[in-house]
Amino acid sequence: MVAPALVAALGLLLVLLLFRPPGWAMVLFLVALFLPGRWWHWKTRRFRRGLRQLKRGNAGEARSEFEAFLFQVSRGPNFRRLQPYFNLGRSYPYEAAGRSNLGVCDLLQGRPEAALEKFRAAQAEEPSWVPALYGKAVALKLIGETEAAEMAARRALELRPTYLAARLLLGSVLKSSGRDAEAEAVLAPVVEEGRDPEALLRALDDQWGLGQM
Repeated sequence: MVAPALVAALGLLLVLLLFRPPGWAMVLFLVALFLPGRWWHWKTRRFRRGLRQLKRGNAGEARSEFEAFLFQVSRGPNFRRLQPYFNLGRSYPYEAAGRSNLGVCDLLQGRPEAALEKFRAAQAEEPSWVPALYGKAVALKLIGETEAAEMAARRALELRPTYLAARLLLGSVLKSSGRDAEAEAVLAPVVEEGRDPEALLRALDDQWGLGQM
């Protein structure tokens, strides 16, 4: 989808080239072209701050940013409708991603039950949002619902076959269930890439505490 704002900007640029307006009109045009993107950058600033804090492992700080972002979005019901106009036609499920990232914060703080609620809420917003399915699988594994965790991990992998984390998690779930042959089949693409699945599985277990169950 091409953003209406971008189409309008291109139309205005054509008019400017044809009619050679004065300098002040050119300045106004450039400002009008620049402002929508800057507005969107400002509108999503709390979301980006949350991502930065999450990458640093600061779950508490990240939670504050994502909660503030979701509160801001809830007060602006036109957020999703306006996105194509100000985000150059790109569409990103900010609300689902925000709720999913809150679930990650819960996982990092050792609260898988609370995390599961967040991932389910994210999935309700965007049923095919793969990070929510993956997080849901992790949370389910942590609370001992292995069969449901397997289903969620499989679904995440179906939607995005290149998602390494989902592949590793599914392999981990299968191994913990004593289904080594199935786990090897799932992890075969990792081996074909020349990577060590056992080392990656250990890293996954360390990340979420799966090996401590």
